[in-house]
Amino acid sequence: MKKRLFSMVLVIVLLLPILCSCGMGGSRENSLYPAVNFMEKPVTITYMTIGDKPTNGRTEEVVERINKILEKEINARLDIFYVSWTDYLENYNRTLSEETVNIDLVGTGTDWLDAWKNVVNGNFLPMTEEMIRTYCPRTYANVSSSQWEACKYNGNIYFIPENEYEQWTNHGFIYRGDIAGQAGINSVETWEDLTNYFLYVRENYPDMIPWDASGDISVVALGYLMSKTKYVPIYEITTYGIWGAYNNDLGTLRSPFYKGEELVEFARLMREWNQIGVFRSDNSVAGDNTEEFLQGITSVDQHHTQKYYTETKPSLELSQVGADAKFFWFGKESGNLLRTSILHGAMAVSARSKNPEKALMVYDYLRNDETCYRLIRYGIEGTQYEINDEGMLEKPSGYNPDKDSITTNFWWGRRDALEIQDSGAAWEDYNELLKEYEQVAMDYPWDQYPFATADISERVDRINEVCAKYIPEIIYGNYRMSPEEEVAAFREDLRLAGYELVTKELQKILDSH
Repeated sequence: MKKRLFSMVLVIVLLLPILCSCGMGGSRENSLYPAVNFMEKPVTITYMTIGDKPTNGRTEEVVERINKILEKEINARLDIFYVSWTDYLENYNRTLSEETVNIDLVGTGTDWLDAWKNVVNGNFLPMTEEMIRTYCPRTYANVSSSQWEACKYNGNIYFIPENEYEQWTNHGFIYRGDIAGQAGINSVETWEDLTNYFLYVRENYPDMIPWDASGDISVVALGYLMSKTKYVPIYEITTYGIWGAYNNDLGTLRSPFYKGEELVEFARLMREWNQIGVFRSDNSVAGDNTEEFLQGITSVDQHHTQKYYTETKPSLELSQVGADAKFFWFGKESGNLLRTSILHGAMAVSARSKNPEKALMVYDYLRNDETCYRLIRYGIEGTQYEINDEGMLEKPSGYNPDKDSITTNFWWGRRDALEIQDSGAAWEDYNELLKEYEQVAMDYPWDQYPFATADISERVDRINEVCAKYIPEIIYGNYRMSPEEEVAAFREDLRLAGYELVTKELQKILDSH
């Protein structure tokens, strides 16, 4: 009897570590990560993204499902912090600078969310390859050494790139192919074709506004210059793209915004558009360009490829019987097209994160675990989406976007291998565009150059103010001087704001890498 009792005790003692590791507390080994202490309270990791906070309760349901996985696997929970689209860049930068805000993961981008500026301002955590390899191993293994180099500043890594996802954020005009056909324009291939299209709309569709331009239209100036030249803008410094080079000499910074006749020609064209009535007489009352295009109120929408084939084209052809949306992409005339930077949708860790290692582990799960990925990208199967017989995503019967939609805006680590094609997108038209793109597209050349220093940020802010004054005026053709005088005044104000001094500093950065 004593021997049997002793044997039972011995078995329990031997099994105790195993029992503990199987749910009775203590540390548990996950073969991917360092040991996790499950005796502690789960750590909440806050992820910051751009978007309006949802109010229908559905996003919380999705996050709770993610949290069940994260708690079980790495003893963590996820929370989402939203920066509203209203004045988003100003609010985004201010939030990152606040000492009291508790944020861990930060969605960012070098070409639209001041990523390098926030590095220089100390808002992002410097990381080593060893740290990422240890706490974000699956992601680390799928990023090449050259891609990691593009994420570095002064030897430290500050971003995790979105390098496994193909997207096209190049802008252009979405127009009505059915109306263009009536005008004898088989396809809009040039800005002159676009002008003729607007003339036809003005004369034959008097109730339609040729272009009810609204929102940030500054990209149109850059679009014209990239169409008429082989200009390659640097997006990291300012969204206006006023610094860059020509693709036959990428080592020398030059810009058609500052010298040359192309900007003057653009100003003349915009004055012509103004005179023929392309815009409203009072553009301050312009509506939502996309919605008005879908309603047949305006003849074009200005947006990017991704928006064109995933949303605008299929939506237009549902709302306007017989309509045929087509895309005139900026740079088409000259074959000047840049692939999207791998840092367009990057992830950073806040410099104020109290749990940076756990934050990297959470990100690794969101990006690589198929169940977590589908939840944060698409929601709950059967509620937010279904997979049809062709393996494509579609909305369930009875889906109501107001009641059922989610907002997670996980644009900072998408992977083609885990994406589900949406059955509602215009894939045939997209594939036709890709044939054009693949013939001419060049990789974005500026990723490996951290064009950011504290010395030039103040001058760049002043130059941005000059651009914000003049570029909309030029686009609307809304100025009293001649086009030549308007451009000359713009360039002189750029010079006075320090354009040439900043250019010299940027050239030094370019020359040193």
